[in-house]
Amino acid sequence: MKLKRLPVLAPLCAVVLGASPGAWAQTAAPASSEVPTPPEATSAAPPSGSEPVSQAPQEDVLAASTPEEMAGTTEVVDSRPPPVIRPRIAVGNETFYVKPVLAIAGGVHVENLIQTLNRNRESRATTLALTRFGFEGRLGPYVSFRSEFERNIKAHGSGVWEGTASLSVRDQVIRLQRWNTTLEAGIVLDPASVDFISTHVADTLLADKYTRDPLLYSGFNRGQGAQAAYEWNGFRVGMGFTAANPLSTSSSYQVGGSFGGGSRFWERPLANYRNGQPDDDLHFQVLSPSLTYASDLVEFKAQAQVFDVNYQTSSRTDPLLRGNNLRGNVMLKLHTNVGIPLFITPFFNIARVQNDVVNSAPGFADQLLDTHYTATTVSAGMDINVLGRSGIGFQFARVSDRSPGFVVPTGETPASEPITRTLQTFLNVGGTYWFTDDVAIGARYARYQKKQDGLRDEIDASYFATLRLVL
Repeated sequence: MKLKRLPVLAPLCAVVLGASPGAWAQTAAPASSEVPTPPEATSAAPPSGSEPVSQAPQEDVLAASTPEEMAGTTEVVDSRPPPVIRPRIAVGNETFYVKPVLAIAGGVHVENLIQTLNRNRESRATTLALTRFGFEGRLGPYVSFRSEFERNIKAHGSGVWEGTASLSVRDQVIRLQRWNTTLEAGIVLDPASVDFISTHVADTLLADKYTRDPLLYSGFNRGQGAQAAYEWNGFRVGMGFTAANPLSTSSSYQVGGSFGGGSRFWERPLANYRNGQPDDDLHFQVLSPSLTYASDLVEFKAQAQVFDVNYQTSSRTDPLLRGNNLRGNVMLKLHTNVGIPLFITPFFNIARVQNDVVNSAPGFADQLLDTHYTATTVSAGMDINVLGRSGIGFQFARVSDRSPGFVVPTGETPASEPITRTLQTFLNVGGTYWFTDDVAIGARYARYQKKQDGLRDEIDASYFATLRLVL
């Protein structure tokens, strides 16, 4: 019920802020390098007694997103703050405003199961629908916020029951900015943890396994926590911290090894429910220093994610599991002209994670294996933009991991730690045409293959045709 009131409360709050900006504005004026000067109005100024809210909205204050701004990313993982000057679709005055956040994707997904572990499974065609909604805004030049939710019916509509679907919480962040420094708290997205991607394969808002899973394996971090950053001449030095249940952050997906019956670490809290809530006996914390650089020609990111896992908070005898993930990303931004102007963005990403693994064999409780879990995620691709943001792109990702097990000693046979090797590959080729600044049509081919020791290969392919709106 509370969600239904948000469209009413947001405009009311913005009207109150716009009616009395002097009561909320900071006393010190921002430096010229921090807040751009608003463009001068071309029409005559309104009477001095008129209220800011009653002024005619400023036209074309902000241009649409450019190919350069969205190179290697997409709106659903764009962590930039809202613009300093009020956009056209917003309520409030020039620096105190609330604007909607809305992304809708719908279309057809044709799934072709080429080879599966369950040979009786059948291919199918599904109509898909996804929505992200919320609001963001500014409270003066130094404070901004964002609150975003997602309605997702899952791959085959299995998330819908009697016309409803569960909601997922996305960004819930309050942000302070001054003196080139940014402080954020809430459910935050660490921009240094996001791989460069092809913008032309994000037609389902990165919600399908072909585009989502490579990001998660490489350490994509959206979760409840806090982070700080300082920017200077294109460089950005950042530090993030998360400490909570593993379900509170997407970065727990990278932790490997067997946890309780062969499940992955992030699945462990879901195996035991208490009063309708996932298991609260696990604790996961991540410290993430990073360095990034962006210019007109190149962007790169480097990050270390250092984490530890308390496998059983109700016991003091269980060992602490430690691990780390080292990440690097680079992208070139090239302009050329072959009769028509082209904007080409090749990119490359790599991440390598290793962590301790608990011994899950009966009789060997509270012991760690001598062999670490290791995984390497490598991805590369390229976009070619032809007409503004329209164009084609592809990306290929490879995830290989080595997960140790444990064989108990029997007779004269000593204990051993055999390695299970898994290799997953993801291929995406897509194209996008933007009808307007906010509406696009997309088409994509995707293919997935999984090879694991002792198991039959899994291979499937998908075809997507989508229409999406992003405000």
